[in-house]
Amino acid sequence: MKKLSKVVLYLISFSLLLSVSSFAYALKVESGLADYQVIQAKEDDTNYPVEVSGSCSSEGSVEVRVMGMAYEILPWKEIAKTQGGKWNGIVDGIPVGGPYRIDFRLRNQNGEEVESASVYEVLVGDLWILAGQSNMQGVGNLSNACDPHPLVHVYSMAYKWRIAKDPLHVLVESPDVVHCGNVTEEERPIKVKQAYTGLKGAGLGLPFAIEMVKRTGRPVGLIASAHGGTSMTQWDPGLRDKGGESLYGSMYKQVMSAGGKVKGVLWYQGESDASKDPQPLYKDRMRKLVSAMRKDFGNPSLPFYYVQIGRFVTEGTDPTYWNKLQNDQLELEKELSPGGMVASIDLALDDLIHIGTDGLKVLGYRLANLVQKDLHSGKCDIGPRPDKVERIKSPYGPQVKVTFSNVNGKLTSVGRPSGFSISSSPDGPNLPVIYKITFSEEEPNVVSLWITKMPEQAFLWYGRGFDPYCNIVDEANMAVPVFGPIQIP
Repeated sequence: MKKLSKVVLYLISFSLLLSVSSFAYALKVESGLADYQVIQAKEDDTNYPVEVSGSCSSEGSVEVRVMGMAYEILPWKEIAKTQGGKWNGIVDGIPVGGPYRIDFRLRNQNGEEVESASVYEVLVGDLWILAGQSNMQGVGNLSNACDPHPLVHVYSMAYKWRIAKDPLHVLVESPDVVHCGNVTEEERPIKVKQAYTGLKGAGLGLPFAIEMVKRTGRPVGLIASAHGGTSMTQWDPGLRDKGGESLYGSMYKQVMSAGGKVKGVLWYQGESDASKDPQPLYKDRMRKLVSAMRKDFGNPSLPFYYVQIGRFVTEGTDPTYWNKLQNDQLELEKELSPGGMVASIDLALDDLIHIGTDGLKVLGYRLANLVQKDLHSGKCDIGPRPDKVERIKSPYGPQVKVTFSNVNGKLTSVGRPSGFSISSSPDGPNLPVIYKITFSEEEPNVVSLWITKMPEQAFLWYGRGFDPYCNIVDEANMAVPVFGPIQIP
């Protein structure tokens, strides 16, 4: 009998302990903050205010504090009074850095802590939108992809924060029909698993973010919203209000869900518009896209960085519109400022059209150069841009002198410099007239083209065709972009 009484008392005590424990943790954070979230920092290097809301089982005051790895960052502060089992308040003043644990507690009228909750692995830093088509989505081989970094998180297409690891973009996990299509809920987990365990999926977003963390020490959050094979028509910002039925609308939803504030945009798109009908409209569509992003995200100076499309190994014989679109992208650079463009024409592919994983790392590095220059007082210039073209007479025959601006150090190449061609009309074929390309010892920003015979009317190209071999960069590994035709005076 005594043994039975002891068992009954133990069960009663254990039940009471469970009820107290569950009561103590009944406070819930339901929106505004989540594990692994990255919050955009303001100019003063504290977070933009975050509105946090949730539910509770008691009445009283909700307080918040921020904890670092080993010490308190911000002490307890009241942010809300509960009303009918609900609460909401503002969390602000968190300095750039992390990871942080953000603790919430509910205190009753007697000042006793009766409920609590915590959000883990929160960072404060810079958020970047990743948008465009497949080369931004990431189709590089995963065998040599970047390792994750503790200060780089991604807001996935599933609208959830996680440690950033390639593949960043998994279309089928998105609830938005524009990305996932008609996948059923039974099919979804199978296809998601296939995407995460496949051989492809490396992109430029993670290398860029890791490079920025190394240079600035600031955490980075990536918002994964790119989709392969998509055109500027599909990215029309006029479709924003269609929400998850449009690319722009889905991206907008993601940004708003991630807090609504971002540092800038990384864009890689154009292959789908490099044909006869869409190419003439490309510039205007890009202007409208960038203008809409700056308006919709509340920053008229939102930095917009993009990649000039590169090579395409195809049986197609007419690269006219491919090269025209590449030239459009170069001409848009100053117009779309603040921001800039990086070249990809010198990089190796992992298939017929997609930049390989090593090349994607280079693109991340190049984009980081531009961002560091513009936003963090970096010294790297934007890279070589054609500035002046001249005919030169020499004792050895005619030459073309090409002078570049914005060169870091000097122009160089691995192996024989390549990529230039000359035609006798804007649409004429390449002429077999260049027999040597050299750099100048006296002028480090000059390339000399040695010519057998100079046409009376001549036009200069770099990177002409679908699949040219180009290898000229400066000492910061910023590549010469595709350009042309430029008339040689």
